[in-house]
Amino acid sequence: MAVVLPIFPLNTVLFPGMSVPLHVFEPRYRSLVEELTEPVSTEDEPERSPQRQRRFGAVWIELGHEVAAEPGSDEEGATDTGIPAIGEPGTTLPRVSSTGCTALLRDVRSYEDGRYDLLIEGGARFTITDLESVDASSPEEYATASVSFLAEHRGSNVDEHAERVRDLYETYCDRLASIGMAPDISRDLPKDPIALSYTVASTIVLDQAEKQRLLEAEDAATRLAVAARFLRRENRIVAAPTLYSLPAGPFLDRGVSFN
Repeated sequence: MAVVLPIFPLNTVLFPGMSVPLHVFEPRYRSLVEELTEPVSTEDEPERSPQRQRRFGAVWIELGHEVAAEPGSDEEGATDTGIPAIGEPGTTLPRVSSTGCTALLRDVRSYEDGRYDLLIEGGARFTITDLESVDASSPEEYATASVSFLAEHRGSNVDEHAERVRDLYETYCDRLASIGMAPDISRDLPKDPIALSYTVASTIVLDQAEKQRLLEAEDAATRLAVAARFLRRENRIVAAPTLYSLPAGPFLDRGVSFN
């Protein structure tokens, strides 16, 4: 059954169980947060549960910008996704992936000027079946979409894939730690293969297109098999003597993800 969700484009792929901080200042997404957090009368709208009320759909931006400049900043101070903008600022929304993940509001901090700091947690994967057209020139209007939730399957030989990924991931963490570049992640991996596949996918340092590929995998076994290939490649890169000439941005950027 299709469900309608508000859509929040991000330059980060959100996985089930993954926590991400967001700083919200654009009027359209401030309006979204206000709607998600306002009390709902169960007599007026009995079908809306508190959990449903506090979630939206997070989708990765394939092309375009996550946000315009924050009020009070010049063009150089604008948050840049590193992807060329489409059209003039404020006139075109970014192109997003058709597969995303629900984002559950775990913590909300509001400011007097209307901005918000959020902590979101990935919930369930979905695919967009119908994306509503939005007048991007309207600062208050955000996109909504009809989505279908994706089932979580273990897949064939999942335990073998899981064991292989655990070994490769341990090597990955050891090699990063040996050169002082270990990301701030835990080595305590989930026992469940589905949860394991998402934990590893969210913590490996990859570009976002590769992370989106992992999110879209049809089952945990496929996701783990793809993650194993990425881990083998990353382990070779980390072991290379020229590693120190590589950008350290993914390891150093631990700031807030902007809306």
